[in-house]
Amino acid sequence: MKTIPRGSTQKNVNRVVFEAIENRLESETTRLLIDSPCGSGDFAHYIGENFPKVKVMGIDLYTEVKGRKFEFHKASAQEVLSRQTAETVDVITCISGVMCFDGIPALIASFFSALKKDGILVITNDNIMSVRDRLNFLFFGHFKRFKLLYANNEGNWNVMLPQALVSMLKSRGFRKWDVKYTAIYNEDFFFLPLAVVIYPLFLLNLIFVKSELSLRERLVLFPFRMLISRHYVVTAEK
Repeated sequence: MKTIPRGSTQKNVNRVVFEAIENRLESETTRLLIDSPCGSGDFAHYIGENFPKVKVMGIDLYTEVKGRKFEFHKASAQEVLSRQTAETVDVITCISGVMCFDGIPALIASFFSALKKDGILVITNDNIMSVRDRLNFLFFGHFKRFKLLYANNEGNWNVMLPQALVSMLKSRGFRKWDVKYTAIYNEDFFFLPLAVVIYPLFLLNLIFVKSELSLRERLVLFPFRMLISRHYVVTAEK
């Protein structure tokens, strides 16, 4: 089993991202991967070091990365992608980023424009649908990984539901979307009995609520793992 660096996100997140793009990285037609935001660059460096035929570009507005196996740009994603020739990117990863900045619809649109036809986008985000987060909000007024009070320009603040993110991707032309929930820690199993009680009721509502989504799509979006996982990974194709 490959050792995928965890980076600054939750455990197993980068592994799920890598598994989603591994076949693309091994393809002879894949030439360019963009990781934005790349943070300290651990994931982008891993890709650059292990897949030398793929050009890796890391983008981050708040870090400075040197001495890594990828091309680094200290800028916003939109700024760099606006200079990129349209439809030239094979893979884009956006790991633990959408909770840290606004303008997500515009960002997704810029991702779509940069990707080639059949290119793949992988976005990950903290999951607030878990039992732990629901209880935390009930008693303390905020989700576990989102503060009650913020200083200026501080930390995770943009609460994004998985169904909202999938809706944004679909509305901007992405297709073949998939959602995986991950980052389950030992203490999360403490909430398993309550999750077992909650999910049948949630499932009943999920089945009968009016929506254009099929039952299969609803179950992909909201599996049982949603209630005990701290993170979700959304994959979509152009």
